[in-house]
Amino acid sequence: MDPYVCEGVQMRHHVLHFQHGSWQVPADFKPDSFEVVFAFLDPEVARTTQAFAELKALLPNAQVIGCTTGGEIANGQAYVGGGFAALLGFDNVSVQVVEADIDAANESFGIGKALASRFDGAELAGVFIVSDGARVNGSALVEGFRKVLGPHASINGGLAGDGDRFGETLVGCSGDMSPGKVVAVAFFGTGLRLRTGSFGGWEVFGPMRKITKSEGNTLYQLDNKSALELYKRYLGDEAEKLPGSALFYPLQVSNPENPAETVVRTILGIDDATGAMTFAGDMPEGWTAQLMVGETNGLIEGAGKAGLAASGGDNHGFAMLVSCIGRRLLLGQRATEEVRAVVDALGGIAHAGFYSYGEISPNGFQGTCNLHNQTMTVTVFEAA
Repeated sequence: MDPYVCEGVQMRHHVLHFQHGSWQVPADFKPDSFEVVFAFLDPEVARTTQAFAELKALLPNAQVIGCTTGGEIANGQAYVGGGFAALLGFDNVSVQVVEADIDAANESFGIGKALASRFDGAELAGVFIVSDGARVNGSALVEGFRKVLGPHASINGGLAGDGDRFGETLVGCSGDMSPGKVVAVAFFGTGLRLRTGSFGGWEVFGPMRKITKSEGNTLYQLDNKSALELYKRYLGDEAEKLPGSALFYPLQVSNPENPAETVVRTILGIDDATGAMTFAGDMPEGWTAQLMVGETNGLIEGAGKAGLAASGGDNHGFAMLVSCIGRRLLLGQRATEEVRAVVDALGGIAHAGFYSYGEISPNGFQGTCNLHNQTMTVTVFEAA
């Protein structure tokens, strides 16, 4: 756990593993060396053990943030059923943590604005958000943060997961882990730099269609036809497995006035009675949508490109990796290969992260932060 020192700025990082019912702590562990902790826990671990409470007791002077996942990332591998904690410490960097409760998706924009307004500091290096993944419209949440912090603020993070069940997700900070919570961590100071990268690796297929009826993150019509019926037609036999099979067929959504403004959206739920399709982020009317499909090699190569985009410094910093539950399910036993692709691109950098229900990162082409689906996103913390 030797600290990294650069031009008078000291950065410390360590990763703890929760296994055999407890956190595996080295003999030379110094809890006061760390200011902020991000815990990524399998939903069953979070609900049936005291992992989160024990971590807070282990690091009483640190801000401890935790969330449930769709899988965990550490040690160059993708895990399911475990728990990891990323411990970060800095000198000459101010860390501020804010949190709020959310009941419904239509509160997302307002909560994003309110949380961002509570930050008070100079020289914002970046923000890392950990949010409920079931009640939140992720793109509206990020838009709220952008409204206050500006269009080019470095806003990163992810939405909590519930494995492949898409049920209740948990986030914790000052209290116990619970559903309906959003936590944001701001890092202030000229001594810290955040490098970011995001990439998918999915391929579009089929015709491009116009979104003609939607409300927020709910889609009803494409080209004035039932979006759900069109989607089912393309999926064929896979439609019987909805909404689970939707993870393998996301939509690429693009702004026709600015084609470089493109995001990937994954379906979270469907309503056969109303024809509604609910997504993790907004589906703006007038934008275009096109089906996507993935294959393992393309996704692994895409992860490597995300790592390359976040590279440029040395490998003494710390990388937070947030990938999508859909990628893990499609990659299966090869999920570890996408983690290795990122770590190799970053020169073997220390890292941790999780598989999420939505990834928050700057758009690779625009630089504006947004919610993504089906991407590997990388945030590198390093001394400036």
